[in-house]
Parts: sequence; C-alpha cells; structure tokens
Amino acid sequence: MRKKEILIVAGILLLAVVSLAAYRLLGRGKTATGKINVYVNGALYASEPLRPGQTLTVTQQDGSTNVIRMTEGGFYMESSTCHNQLCVQQGEVTRDNWSRRALGAHILCLPNRVNAELEVEAAASPVEAPDA
Repeated sequence: MRKKEILIVAGILLLAVVSLAAYRLLGRGKTATGKINVYVNGALYASEPLRPGQTLTVTQQDGSTNVIRMTEGGFYMESSTCHNQLCVQQGEVTRDNWSRRALGAHILCLPNRVNAELEVEAAASPVEAPDA
C-alpha cells in the first residue's frame, strides 16, 4: 500500500506543478496586490490585506495547522504540522519575486490541503493622452 500512496502523492505534485506553470505563463502582464488569499481543500478560508509582522493561522478540524507570516512585500509559511515541511521550505512569496518562483504566487501544503496565494491582478493598461 505504501508504494501506491507514493505514486498518488507524486501524481498530485506533478499535476500541481504543471497547473502552476501554466498559470504562471498565463500570468504575464499581471501585478501583485497587497492581499493574501488562503484556500483549504479548494475553498476560500481567508482573504486578508498584508500586515507586516502579523500571522494568519489556518487550523482545521483534524488538527492540521499552518502558520503564515506576513512581511512587507509578501508572506512565507512559518510553520506547519505536515510531515514533510516542504511548504516551510518554499521560501517567501513577494510582489517582486512571485513571477520568477517555480510555484508563482503560491505556497502549497499538500498534506494539509492548504494553498496560500499572493493575489495578482491584470496590470492597468497605460492611458495615452490625446494630442492637443
């Protein structure tokens, strides 16, 4: 049974990476806002403005807990009860680096089913002044 679980997790990881790579390519021309969205099991759990130094704690009924630390320009996963700690190792997502990160504007905790996202929106088109 252990081998089957490993294959399932590997498949989920591959799907997540492919999906986020496509999202990142489609995200060109977008800018990050000052807001963080957190999803649990695909459902919006919280949507908060970035407040440097503050934490957002995601606590689920099964005892799973993720702590997200907000910074001046983004956030990082400070701690998690997941067994592999990959979400903690993903580093900080910022307004400046999100478009260059492998996971884009996201930090994923697959064991706890948590997706933290720095909100991005389409960049405003430059408005040209009419000739006088």
